[in-house]
Amino acid sequence: MIYQLDKNDYHKVKPLVRTKEEIDNVSLNGVINGTNLGNIYVDNVEHPQSALVDATGTTCYFIGDPENESFSNHLKDCIEIQLRASCEELGGTHFIAVVFSEAWEKVLERAIAHRDYEPDYESCFELDREQFEASKRDYASLSSAYTLKPIDKEIIENDPDDTILEGLEEFWESTDDFLAQGEGYCILQGNEIISYCYSCYVDGNSHEITVETCDEELQNKGLATLVSQAYIEHCLSKGINPKWSTFETNEASVKLADKLGYRYSYKLKTYEFEY
Repeated sequence: MIYQLDKNDYHKVKPLVRTKEEIDNVSLNGVINGTNLGNIYVDNVEHPQSALVDATGTTCYFIGDPENESFSNHLKDCIEIQLRASCEELGGTHFIAVVFSEAWEKVLERAIAHRDYEPDYESCFELDREQFEASKRDYASLSSAYTLKPIDKEIIENDPDDTILEGLEEFWESTDDFLAQGEGYCILQGNEIISYCYSCYVDGNSHEITVETCDEELQNKGLATLVSQAYIEHCLSKGINPKWSTFETNEASVKLADKLGYRYSYKLKTYEFEY
């Protein structure tokens, strides 16, 4: 059987986080540490040997022993019943997993063999601070039609379309939790948020970035670059390490990472299908 772990017991899976890639993953550890939304499923609630860590509604991860049959033999049902119910409760429609090893790849592929899944890779980047500083010389200045501001309680509450709030609800228990532990900047046109960059997951002084320009007609005009620059500068001034990861096939995100001075570090295999 696979059991859902009580949030007060999430610390029990910390010993299963062993490899550099696992230790480095902000989303995975943000859930385990209780900072961000998520559920954890294990083979044994007292002494887990294998675990599925679900960053609810976004991505799930597998840690511990992939050869543990008391876990792997029940993984299909866990994904199809427990994970699906949790995902759909939040309005999600897709299963997405990031895998840290070839052994876990084999286990997951057996569990979802009945599904028409889409493989991809998550590319992980590290910020080159010198390159980030040098790249700023090439950025256009922000038009006077727009305003750049840090994301605070007033910004969130006065947003007529709940643009920020809807995103935060995917990652955080509450707006107050985000404001206490996360960072963010946005670009406004009047009161309307047209582009934003903020911490979606947090693990200590490492923050995972999410960035978006909301209106398709305003994309590719440098807004995402400028709002990300402001966010990154703010993070660096506070001793925060702003991390960047994205699907390898997301060419726009990969290009933006490079433009901001991020350098490719490694990639992890991913799996996706629609429930």
